[in-house]
Amino acid sequence: MILREPGGGRPWPLIILVAALGAAGLAAGAALYLRLSGDDGVVLSDATSYTEAVVGSPQWLNPLFAAANDVDQDLVQLLFSGLVRIGPDGTVVPDLAELPQVSEDGRTYTFHLKRNLSWHDGQPLTSRDVAFTIALVTDPDFKGEVSLAESWTGVEVAAPDDATVVFRLKQPSAPFAARNATLGILPEHLLRNLPAQALRDAPFNTAPVGSGPYRLAGLDAAEVRLAANGHYHLGTPAIATLRFRFFPDYPAATRAFVAHEVDALFYRGQPSPTERTELARVKNAKGDEFQRAGYLVLYLNNDQVAYFADPGVRRAISLAIDRQALVDEALAKLATASSSAIGPATWAYAQEYDGVALDLAEARKLLDAAGWKADPTTNILVRGGEEFRFTIRTDGDPARSAVAAAVAGALDQLGIRATVATTTFSVLQRDFLKERRYDAAIAGWDQGPDPDPYFGWHSSQGGAAGLNFANFGDIVVDQLIAKARTTADREVRVEQYRQFQEKWADLAPSVILAYPHYLFVHSDALQGVTPGVLARPSQRFFDVQRWHN
Repeated sequence: MILREPGGGRPWPLIILVAALGAAGLAAGAALYLRLSGDDGVVLSDATSYTEAVVGSPQWLNPLFAAANDVDQDLVQLLFSGLVRIGPDGTVVPDLAELPQVSEDGRTYTFHLKRNLSWHDGQPLTSRDVAFTIALVTDPDFKGEVSLAESWTGVEVAAPDDATVVFRLKQPSAPFAARNATLGILPEHLLRNLPAQALRDAPFNTAPVGSGPYRLAGLDAAEVRLAANGHYHLGTPAIATLRFRFFPDYPAATRAFVAHEVDALFYRGQPSPTERTELARVKNAKGDEFQRAGYLVLYLNNDQVAYFADPGVRRAISLAIDRQALVDEALAKLATASSSAIGPATWAYAQEYDGVALDLAEARKLLDAAGWKADPTTNILVRGGEEFRFTIRTDGDPARSAVAAAVAGALDQLGIRATVATTTFSVLQRDFLKERRYDAAIAGWDQGPDPDPYFGWHSSQGGAAGLNFANFGDIVVDQLIAKARTTADREVRVEQYRQFQEKWADLAPSVILAYPHYLFVHSDALQGVTPGVLARPSQRFFDVQRWHN
């Protein structure tokens, strides 16, 4: 989970203000696609090769330094492997190891590596490599992301034999496998003599040796070339060669796709109107959609704005918003309408509590019960002589500004006057959200690879030191969140999150609006892509070894 400035920049831990909103509605569990048609054709140039346009260029082809660079993340996903990986519905599935055995107290995770694992150079991959990688991350001289090092603080690592890795945690953590054990493993035999502080500048970062489905075959200023790993533990990839061509921006990358110079392009943000027009010209191409793990939310300041202390008022605001219309119009059909704080199409989702229908009549009843009456002259709601007016803040991104305007328009139907105010991302985050100096705000929460909502909605995370920006607190919700994040029993977690979603629908701590999507356009000759939910864009390569054309 990260907070990232729109257009890039270094990440902050734990949340993201969604910069640009990906592609269209995805029904729970369904993999839909956008077909593109026109006069121009896109044809894969070689039946055993694939070329994708990427925006940017690599800096560190090393899983310990890839977080701040999108291209690095993509390539690291292909070059390296973790103990486990994340499936299309957010489920943790085996990778280098089988699923872990978890102790009864939830504090010990034991992973057993698969047999005959090897690095790209043919050397065996063992538990010593895993322990070595974590030792680098936790070394006081480690020069990578602070949040990565902090996530391993207090974790004891043991490798009792070549095929076994044991992690002992200070306290039980159900998200541990999804958030920690997916980290790409580094080869001890190549890096053991390198101090942790020197790793960031090591030649290894431009000539890496991993254990992933592809190995590095060439790298220059224009592109990177990857060759299939014939000894990949999940099966030799069907496509022999992957090429990633570097472009300065999405308009240039889009033109390359339209001109048949590349076979595919993944949009991390919403394609511009011009780009969408260009894409509509392309024949023999399709667009696969991947739902983001993060959601777009209208934060309501629960305890510092008197209007929003009443759950009935918060529910009324939620009921006043036609989410599907918002997706269709303000977001150009580029998101899944949802009111749930647990993502649709994920293993923890309970559809019965995800109400997205407009219900102005019920909203008016709730507001009337809370004492809000329409002024006969202005039609503005008034209580105790005070009009129902507030400000919605956002960071000025065109998509979020459109969402904020649509929300304000929807509330106007109830007699609530909301004014939209925009500012820069950094000011919104630092001066308003962090300090809780706002009425309402349009932002985005990135849930990450595990559904645990602790950081966003547990009462302990309220106040300036935490990330519960709504300052929401409820003892039952706290108990549900706490139990779900401390038990490894999947069925227990599902039940806790079902009850959490039920309470969310009743209390409406804030208003979830939609889950944006990513759009992946490619030749329709490319087969085997599995759309799903992505905690990060690089996870689109979940089953790349099965891609074929």
